[in-house]
Amino acid sequence: MHQMGAFFSRSINVSAKVIALSSLTGAVIGAVRASPDTLWSDIWTGALTGFVISLCCLLAEYQVFSNPKRRMTRRLRPILLMILRGAAYSLFIVFGLLVPDMLTETDQPWKGPAFAGLFAISAAIAFAFSIGIEVTRLLGKEATVALFTGRYTKARLEQRVILFADVIGSTALAETIGQLRFHDFLRDVALDLADAVEMTRGDVHKYVGDSVIVTWKLSNGLANATCLRCALEMHRILASRAEFYKKRYSAAARIRVAIHCGEVAAGEIGDWKKEIALLGDPMNTAARIEGAAKMFNADIVLSNDVVCQLPIEHHQRLTRLPSFKAPGKQDELSLWSADFYS
Repeated sequence: MHQMGAFFSRSINVSAKVIALSSLTGAVIGAVRASPDTLWSDIWTGALTGFVISLCCLLAEYQVFSNPKRRMTRRLRPILLMILRGAAYSLFIVFGLLVPDMLTETDQPWKGPAFAGLFAISAAIAFAFSIGIEVTRLLGKEATVALFTGRYTKARLEQRVILFADVIGSTALAETIGQLRFHDFLRDVALDLADAVEMTRGDVHKYVGDSVIVTWKLSNGLANATCLRCALEMHRILASRAEFYKKRYSAAARIRVAIHCGEVAAGEIGDWKKEIALLGDPMNTAARIEGAAKMFNADIVLSNDVVCQLPIEHHQRLTRLPSFKAPGKQDELSLWSADFYS
């Protein structure tokens, strides 16, 4: 319930803005197409159409296509999901275009000369949105925006919070259940962890084997201990789904989390397959901290660089660890642990 509540509460502001913008756009279109005698009625009709279409599309998105509980939907092939979403949006557009005429009891509004053209344009926009959503899911929000805007065509230095989440006991589990079943296991874990990342507005940088790397801009990751809350939520979600993993894979899904921060070089790498690469000592150090989490048998380990910038009220659940000499590092690392307990 906590997970779903957070999911829907995050959507309220976005939904309100989308509905308001859609209603305003409909009103403007109505005003542009209106004659002097029908100006206000056409503005009202356009606003109502925009409101109905956006409301229906948002309900479908949050209840079906992007709902964390709809695992079957989230497992569909991207091309099929694009088609289903586009078709659903198109039906809602038809409904939205018909509602004002139905309320005014206009006879057979779909026979009007402008209806077919409006629907064709609206359906094209619906499918474009559907494709855009799936491309964003495939590449990640940050990478999608960056690749289209050219933000990282030239590498730039940025302050980032980096979170490494590594599955515990993955090698033994893969040997026990086989590579294909283990791939399904990792996919389920990734879907669960994605909910925690979305809740804390993080960005999945990449998946590396049985690990996931999440990043935030420094201020976003540290404000209200967002990075720590993400790690705790990851553990909470996996703990709440323990029965699912035991029943399906005869094993628990457990992770170790390492959190660090610092300046990295962010930029595009690749040609036919592009990605946003983050390079620098903080990335290497975060990986070393994950090794420390394993050595200390800790659920979550944070560097002192992160802890000293967290709000003071979050320090009470942290425990200082012995100094850690990481391979390849001259100076010992000052680390803190935050063990998860349900």
